[in-house]
Amino acid sequence: MLRNKFLAVLLLPFFAFSQSPEEDEVKLKSALEWLDSKLNYIYYDDAGEQWWTNTFYVNDSYEITIKHIASDRPNTGYIKEKTYTIRRFQIQDINPNSLKITEIKESRGRIVKGQMLELRTYGFQDLIHKAINKRKASSTSFLFLSFPETLIDSLSNYAEIVKSKFEEAISASSQTYAAGDAADVKTVLSTLTGSFRSSDGSKWIAESVQPNVLKIERGNDTIEYFGYDMNEKKFYLLTITDQGLNKKQFILEEALKLKLSTEKKIDVIQIETPHSFTINGRTFFRQ
Repeated sequence: MLRNKFLAVLLLPFFAFSQSPEEDEVKLKSALEWLDSKLNYIYYDDAGEQWWTNTFYVNDSYEITIKHIASDRPNTGYIKEKTYTIRRFQIQDINPNSLKITEIKESRGRIVKGQMLELRTYGFQDLIHKAINKRKASSTSFLFLSFPETLIDSLSNYAEIVKSKFEEAISASSQTYAAGDAADVKTVLSTLTGSFRSSDGSKWIAESVQPNVLKIERGNDTIEYFGYDMNEKKFYLLTITDQGLNKKQFILEEALKLKLSTEKKIDVIQIETPHSFTINGRTFFRQ
């Protein structure tokens, strides 16, 4: 279950930090149970003159299956002439920063007048696997959920609440915790590798240039390297400017979360998820 996995995915600013894998698992189950109770519904597309059945299912591995069934009648149980599209994905592959609600003014197929919730994967990877009438189709990086006006009227802010529950599930399924020396070094370096941005537009772009060493680009003229010294058993940030060289050493604190700090805790780096980290209170999200 979750406690035996590396938990990982963006922790949005308005969510409180979880304290343990056990608490994360409770929050995850609660959010998914709510989604399971609210994402099974039927609606009518008056433009295409079809009924659509939306179903939601999650298994013990927290893989989500969303099925859309199109037919000429609302009760699809005994209808042979129907088309169904199945999409499967892992909740932690969804980028919570991608969740967006759009007002739909007129129906167009499965997306009918009302509101639409958009979900996308990290880096637009094709991790949402698709099948049509049991035949495998091309995987995608996106998923759209349609909320018709009749459904919205039944519960105020329906799409907003669904969006919030997805964010809670993603966060709870994706927190990163300490696992042991070698594993922690690997997790820190792999998390810091890639392209990230903070809410204020600051960027962090890192690529591996040799084992345990990342070259950092932050949009300025300095040259920076972040790495792990195997001999001293410490992380370091090496900054090279016209004024010379500056080296900061970071110690991995003995805590449940992965937190690195300089000797007087002037600089602190905390790994939140494999897709986000915080430097001195500023959170960076993977793009």
